[in-house]
Amino acid sequence: MVRLLHHAGVDFGILYEGERNSGNDARRVGEAGLFEVLAEHNIRLLDQATYRVILTTDPHSLNALRNEYQALGRRYPVVHYTEFLLQLLEEGRLKVVQPVGRRVTYHDPCYLARYNRVTEAPRGLLRRVGAELVEMPRNRENTFCCGAGGGRIWMREEPGERPSESRIREAATLGVDTFVVACPKDYTMYTDAVKTAGYEGRMVVCDVAELVAQAVGVRAEVLAQV
Repeated sequence: MVRLLHHAGVDFGILYEGERNSGNDARRVGEAGLFEVLAEHNIRLLDQATYRVILTTDPHSLNALRNEYQALGRRYPVVHYTEFLLQLLEEGRLKVVQPVGRRVTYHDPCYLARYNRVTEAPRGLLRRVGAELVEMPRNRENTFCCGAGGGRIWMREEPGERPSESRIREAATLGVDTFVVACPKDYTMYTDAVKTAGYEGRMVVCDVAELVAQAVGVRAEVLAQV
């Protein structure tokens, strides 16, 4: 993502060591006090910074910053990176030089699609970079949880098939070679699920930014072929 921003000539900065977790998961598991501590720390730093928009790669952070910090008196202009990358492509600041030509399916993150109704930007990106998108039955606001949201990533797993494995099996019926995500938790959960569900070597999990980077010629590496 940083390479793409540099390539497009975007002026950006980060909070470095001062940044704390947004607190979204802490609030989901009932730690309201911890959420407030984290949020108040981040608010102090953001109040000292100069910027036009907050860009995040994490739907959970987007939800906290955009919706839940309002209770603490802050309304931030927060954008998910798929929205921003699509804007850069539409403005011509990023240009496709090599369409990816992959048959893919896309998983809508819960906190991006259900909670914040961002569903078209990732699909717009996939079309622009030359991917063939095949939709899973459960998509957009009716998406299926990866099993990590709401603080569940920290909880002990119950016996039986995990939600992430069920989702990978669903994708495998579509005849796709690439499972595209737009959330760091999704990437972790589905990368593991491809292995545990027995699809390693037949399906690869990648972040949508990786496809964009490949299409605009930012990185020399080529995503694994299956």
